[in-house]
Amino acid sequence: MKEYEVVQEITNACGGSNVPQTSITEMQLDDIEAYVKSKHPKDFDRAVKEELEDGGVKYTLALGAVTYKYVFNEI
Repeated sequence: MKEYEVVQEITNACGGSNVPQTSITEMQLDDIEAYVKSKHPKDFDRAVKEELEDGGVKYTLALGAVTYKYVFNEI
């Protein structure tokens, strides 16, 4: 199991707001993909995975007016 800093951003464009709600947590995870899949089981196949230059992993899931972003950085 690895320890990650997880930055989660939720942007809801409804009502003209493009300011994301952001939370930062530390988690111990075996599989970051399984974590994202558990949060969005029906829509996971629409998630886009990106390997970041700093070694982090970013998942973006755009669902109409709502966009979810998860960035995992190993601690």
